[in-house]
Amino acid sequence: MEEITVRPLYIVTGATDNTGSVISRRLAGQGKAVLLACRDNVKAEAYADQLRRETRNNDITTLQLDLSSFEQVKDFVARLKALQRPIAALINNAGTLPRQSKMSPDGYEHTIQVNFLSTVLLSMLIYPIINEGGKIILSTSVSRRFVSLPYEFPAVSHFTQIGAYAQSKLALTLFSIYMSTTMKQRHVAVNCVNPGMLNTGMLALHRWLDRAADYIVNPLPNPSHAVDSTMLALESADTGFIFSGNSQEKASTMLKNREVFIKLCNDTMRIIKPLLA
Repeated sequence: MEEITVRPLYIVTGATDNTGSVISRRLAGQGKAVLLACRDNVKAEAYADQLRRETRNNDITTLQLDLSSFEQVKDFVARLKALQRPIAALINNAGTLPRQSKMSPDGYEHTIQVNFLSTVLLSMLIYPIINEGGKIILSTSVSRRFVSLPYEFPAVSHFTQIGAYAQSKLALTLFSIYMSTTMKQRHVAVNCVNPGMLNTGMLALHRWLDRAADYIVNPLPNPSHAVDSTMLALESADTGFIFSGNSQEKASTMLKNREVFIKLCNDTMRIIKPLLA
């Protein structure tokens, strides 16, 4: 009897909106097995049907994922394991930028929970089951360059919309350095992608920051900037980099204060490690 080959999954979080939808379509068009990991699974199922029709690729599946709590993340990974599918890549595209501050069920500011803590937890839970040589992609933002991490982080003592968002992206970029180092043992590459020019639809200020940086560096920016960057990161054998358009830089260029970096890693692991069991 002919052996059936099961293609490895490319997991895209936030796969139905903006950047995520374009990344999912690009991967599906390449014949990849794509798993849409979204909070709104009804919307994800509708988009999966659309992709199957448009790309003639039937290996498009969905799995509900809510990054607002650690328990929801762990439940997602349990259901993912039950699929017994090999995993080629985790593309952490999902993010949030709410106007008002609110606390997550785990007691953290919602923006920090979704964009940083839960994204880290998801990545570290999936790491042991990802194929050797697999990829973990983290979505960052140029706004990370305009903030620093307060001593109390990941707690937030004074919330501002763009401030909390930028701090979550700075923390994620810095923590990617730790992950890229520890995950080398299984040859899993960890890289960041700067969305840049692509319209995220989240906030005019966020779009302005990314566009301003792009226009300074590239007078004629590519509107598919984010997707191209993600594809380059998926194809690259490098780890510990930030991909932006056709260029890349070491994530360690963001490491300005080693004490802040060590404290971030220690505090984050103190939160995450008990959840990895």
